[in-house]
Amino acid sequence: MEIVQLIIGGSAATLVWFIIGAIVYMNPFVAKIYEHYEDDPSVKNRKDVKTFIINTFLYSVFIQSFLFAFIYLLIQPVLPGTVLMNTIYFGMILVIVKTIPRFFDMYVQSKYPTTLLFIELINGSIGSFVIAGVLALLL
Repeated sequence: MEIVQLIIGGSAATLVWFIIGAIVYMNPFVAKIYEHYEDDPSVKNRKDVKTFIINTFLYSVFIQSFLFAFIYLLIQPVLPGTVLMNTIYFGMILVIVKTIPRFFDMYVQSKYPTTLLFIELINGSIGSFVIAGVLALLL
């Protein structure tokens, strides 16, 4: 495994994930739904938006993007080989090991609004396939 590939894939995935996250969470339709729940006690107050974005970028995007690039490089030899099929397979892997468990964990252990949980599930799945596509295209 080449470190340069890992750096390229992880960096590109980080950038694309952050952009896609902004699109799927900050679009007017989804933002309005989140706004509806902003006074719900189970929804954390994010008044310090700068800190929230920095923490999200560092812990939820940057680290995971490099981890996913590393895993992709490890399993790439057993993937079908085409960009489309590798995207589908790796995207499904990410949804199964990242998005779905997070959804059920939050559902079981919190009082987070169900509507917002489903938005997280849908947006997390979209993000998983987009990241898989970036990695399949570049690596």
